[in-house]
Amino acid sequence: MISIVVPIFNGEKYIEDCVKSILYQTYQDWELILIDNASLDESLQVCKNFACKDDRIQVLQQHRNMGVSAARNLGIEKARGEHITFIDIDDWVEPDYLERLVALQQKKKADMVVCEYNKVYDNDRATFKEQIKNQGKVLSQTQNRVEETSADKKHCQLKVYETKEYLEKYFLKGNTHCWGVLFDRELLYGIYFPKGISIGEDMLFLLDVAQNAKTIVVTNYKGYNYYINESGAMNKKFTASYMDQITCWERALKTIGEKYPQLIIRVESILVVSVLLVIGKLSELDSEERKQYIEEERRCHDIFMKYGTKKEIRKFLPQGYPLKVFVYRYFPKIYMNLYGKVR
Repeated sequence: MISIVVPIFNGEKYIEDCVKSILYQTYQDWELILIDNASLDESLQVCKNFACKDDRIQVLQQHRNMGVSAARNLGIEKARGEHITFIDIDDWVEPDYLERLVALQQKKKADMVVCEYNKVYDNDRATFKEQIKNQGKVLSQTQNRVEETSADKKHCQLKVYETKEYLEKYFLKGNTHCWGVLFDRELLYGIYFPKGISIGEDMLFLLDVAQNAKTIVVTNYKGYNYYINESGAMNKKFTASYMDQITCWERALKTIGEKYPQLIIRVESILVVSVLLVIGKLSELDSEERKQYIEEERRCHDIFMKYGTKKEIRKFLPQGYPLKVFVYRYFPKIYMNLYGKVR
């Protein structure tokens, strides 16, 4: 059996899509654990309505908002399946998502199976809703994608990794999310999402889990649909929680550096990129707002000067970042004053 853990906070308008994509899976040996994280909308009631119709659905409630990590940890504790997978409430999965991942796990005796994902938007969600309404079952997002999914069964590409190779060739290339992954339940024994962190908790959890894994399978099958909320992303201003991603990569640097010193430069380059991303968000604040975050700005600068001045990181920086590194290194005040305006 597969335990599917879905944390929810104010996800009323997304719950139906997510849950129905699970109800109509071709693989039906699952339990669904919906964890309401003290939502302020009708999320809890919507979840209970689904649970009344299917006894495989369990609804848990946290009476105060303790964050997504606490919700997922509760799901892990309550899970009864041999495997666990996480789905975010505003996302949905393809009809053969569970079937495909389980088949690969059994075939390769894998501790983890990781699939690729589709970036989906509001128009994709509208198409998805229409397919459910008109046909009573979940199909792929477009007819073309249905054909691609069918063809992919014959031409599915697999890569089998041990921990170090997985970290180097997949994890450190930006694939640090916990969704779209099927975990062997025993692999998670004693491992939980870090509490008190709202950005980067996926990455630290995945890093800890990977340390225990002997066989990790990565497939190019796109079974997970990751929703991009364009309006939400555009309106987010800097808050202190943005520093979490820096904290997480500092922790990752220590963990990976102790076990895989040859990967240190790779992690340092990611840490520098994370710092510049945070600096970019800080630069969008007006001068008065920025005064509230003097310590955060100073910390970013100190970390940058420690790692961003190393020549070795340059070859691992994404396109455009070598220039950003140069400008911020020599003209930090100008960078801060102009970057937000340019954006």
